[in-house]
Amino acid sequence: MFAFDIETLGTKSNSAILSMACIHFEPDQRYNYDDLLQSAFFAKFDIGYQKTKFNRTINKSTIDWWSKQCDHAKKKSFIPTPNDLKFEDGYELMRQWANSKSKNQKEWVWARGNLDQSVLSDIEDQMEVKPIFFFNRWRDVRTAIDIFAATETGYCDVPGFDPGAHVIKHDPVQDCAYDIMMLTHAGKE
Repeated sequence: MFAFDIETLGTKSNSAILSMACIHFEPDQRYNYDDLLQSAFFAKFDIGYQKTKFNRTINKSTIDWWSKQCDHAKKKSFIPTPNDLKFEDGYELMRQWANSKSKNQKEWVWARGNLDQSVLSDIEDQMEVKPIFFFNRWRDVRTAIDIFAATETGYCDVPGFDPGAHVIKHDPVQDCAYDIMMLTHAGKE
């Protein structure tokens, strides 16, 4: 299985993609948060290039929202650097990484809601490439946690793990790792 997260400059399928992260995991294993962080794929993208090449959109209210996030999250995804990748290059790196983790095209891909899937699918269509993860493999983290942990928030407690001390929201690597921690513990205590 995979956990996937992107950070964007909007909430529509044609939004510019700031960064993306993915972590491969086995559903029947328990993981150490730091080990998950170390095993992640991460890429940060050149927004100007996406705007020019793919006509990806930027939403002003989302830029305002990003300006209010913590410095770590802004540095990780929002603030441009000279090392930001062309989207196609980062995408191909993720394809190679995902293929190295699993040759099984039937593994599920977990994300929070459908924005990640719709944005990734939209740019895959623009690039006219075979998707890394097919449409029928996507699953929603919040729904699974609510069902298996009997919550209504899409979050559950993980024994011995304090997300307030470890997780920086809107860092896509940390968001994936935290979702895996919850998915592999929900309803199993």
